[in-house]
Amino acid sequence: MTNRELVLTYLRSVSPRAATNRDIAEATGIEPPGPVYDLTQESMEEGVIHGAKHEREWFFWLDGSETLPEALSTPKPASRLTLRQFEDLARSALSEHYNTQLAPGWVGTVHKRFRFVSPGGGIVGEAKYYTRVGGTRWAPAKAAAIAKLVWLLEKTGAPETFLVFGNDRQAPLMWLERYGNLASRVTLFFLTEDGELEELPSPSAVGGGSS
Repeated sequence: MTNRELVLTYLRSVSPRAATNRDIAEATGIEPPGPVYDLTQESMEEGVIHGAKHEREWFFWLDGSETLPEALSTPKPASRLTLRQFEDLARSALSEHYNTQLAPGWVGTVHKRFRFVSPGGGIVGEAKYYTRVGGTRWAPAKAAAIAKLVWLLEKTGAPETFLVFGNDRQAPLMWLERYGNLASRVTLFFLTEDGELEELPSPSAVGGGSS
């Protein structure tokens, strides 16, 4: 799924409400945030989505209304950690878990710099830190972002691959419920802000995914 498709999928999931570029970036995991602005502006100019600027911030939505609908609430994140702080915490916890030093690096022919790579590339991992917790509702955009990272990790061919989540535990759990049987080569973890590492179960790997 392309970044443009991720943006449209997310806006569809929150419709008829409107979302800011920050909302979209946090939900989809598109990094860095700059491309989200370019994508929303291009889509608005092409008439694919609607947009309006209110109090120095852009809002975007998908329904047919030409006026700004109700916006998503955007409370300040409850988390005490920044993305960089979470990465550092995750690197320490996973290095201890795998008994090796993990550092950013490239593996094989995959055109991506992974956050966690062991010497020799036998262990490869990524991190996903959602500053906004999505509750119990299935979030297609988050699911697509997780699937993309799982796919990239599998393409490295490394014997050990993992994806570690912070703050939002429900998103990876719901993804595992549906698609865990398709990601048997990638281990999913949840890491608390206190450094407690939990390997997330994959019920689909045992009983089959739900529709």
